[in-house]
Amino acid sequence: MKAKFPLFSEVVLLQDLPMYNLKRGETATVVEHYPMSSSQEDGYSLEGFSVPNVTVEVSASQITSLQKWQKEMEILKKLDQLSVETLIDLEAYIEELLTQAVNDQVQASQSC
Repeated sequence: MKAKFPLFSEVVLLQDLPMYNLKRGETATVVEHYPMSSSQEDGYSLEGFSVPNVTVEVSASQITSLQKWQKEMEILKKLDQLSVETLIDLEAYIEELLTQAVNDQVQASQSC
């Protein structure tokens, strides 16, 4: 099974890890991938946090790629500048995009 996050890629925590005193948004490097069965989430070992000589194990849903995190932060900064009315319009547009993406996936799976 292909790893969602390749070895030695930089990732960002999506949630706090209090046992290590790590906060959402901290970055680390993937040093190991633990493929699981289809009913379970893959796991990863991370190093390079502010905790020296510690390897932290997480599930795939607890991390995201550094590039995706940075893009999301850029978008959030832009969203802060919009009016409530514009945000409502934007939300409706996003819902349309998501619906279209689901429809495209359904069509692709039916054509196979």
